Amino acid sequence: MITGHSLATRLRSLAARVPFDLAVLPGLDGTGPDATGLPLPAPVPPAERELLRHLGGFSVPPVEVRLIGHPGRRSNPALPDPRHVVSDDGGGGFTWVDLAPDGTWGQVLMQYREGGLYVQAPSLAAWLDRLVGTAEDLVDGVGFEDGVQPYADEFWDALHPDGPELPLHPAPTLRTGTTDPALAALARTVPDRAVLADLRDAAPGSRARFDRACGPHRLLRAADAPVFAAVPWDWQHDRPR
Repeated sequence: MITGHSLATRLRSLAARVPFDLAVLPGLDGTGPDATGLPLPAPVPPAERELLRHLGGFSVPPVEVRLIGHPGRRSNPALPDPRHVVSDDGGGGFTWVDLAPDGTWGQVLMQYREGGLYVQAPSLAAWLDRLVGTAEDLVDGVGFEDGVQPYADEFWDALHPDGPELPLHPAPTLRTGTTDPALAALARTVPDRAVLADLRDAAPGSRARFDRACGPHRLLRAADAPVFAAVPWDWQHDRPR
């Protein structure tokens, strides 16, 4: 079983094997405000509360994971719920946890700098396990004779599995052309130029390249499923295009 305690223990063991500071951050109790003063989603489910209690974050170059208080939470209005941004890639991309209205913590998703969505893992625990496992696997296979950069490059390449591109559906075609209630309901709430993607059961590595379909956009989520709409957005005037 993947727990905050086991992940923190593995990270501290890994820290003794690499020539850089993993900077393992202490956790919180998972119920009160986080390090930025913003409230954590409440109630926090038991598994995620245990993760937050034992692990506040860490860094494995070039990835910095901030389970508590990531500054990107204040700066990315394109996300449907930015309360739990957990990492960034240093180039404008954000990794975040999809939060359902009922408080369930779901898939870990990455928003490309360009604006597409990439499915990282089915849960926060699964994503952290793969991230730490990738770092562990590379320690013995990549030497540090040439510094940290070769390790960082290998880590970044190994972290992201390659998967299929998910279909993108124009909103008007789903208002009457689907029997799926989640898709149809979200399609009825967005403008005609919006496009939708269904991330339910999407395997890690799957991609919804909204950026290629509609350029700059804002994400909206269906009320009862990880179904997302990209609404073309004029960010200069903060309104739909």
